Amino acid sequence: MIAPLALALFAGVFAAPAAVGRTGATYDAEAKQLSAHGAAAADLRAPTAAIARVKAERQARTIAEKKIVAALVELGDTRELDELNKQVADAKVSDERYGSDGSVELLLSLSTEELPLKTRRHKHKAAEKATDRDR
Repeated sequence: MIAPLALALFAGVFAAPAAVGRTGATYDAEAKQLSAHGAAAADLRAPTAAIARVKAERQARTIAEKKIVAALVELGDTRELDELNKQVADAKVSDERYGSDGSVELLLSLSTEELPLKTRRHKHKAAEKATDRDR
């Protein structure tokens, strides 16, 4: 009787989304989704919370996009940084919460169905160029 319960718990641990390095993003291999949270405080000088929310939403999305780009690199995507940013611009906001002061917290998700991810980690082309310049 304990074996089925242990098996269910074991399967549940590996079915959950996993963190991608220290990027702040999570990857769900079964759903082929890469997700990242972004949060931004409201501008206290804005005349209303609705006006402050516009800037906070833009900032929160930028934070989440940076996390997803870092996760794609960590997962082995070797495309140029500009191409990665264009791909991430298509990410969808799957959860969004607004604070009464105009702050925003969101969850940005990107489908990895058709992305060129490798199973091994490779150096990113932009990172290679940066290290070559340092030498």
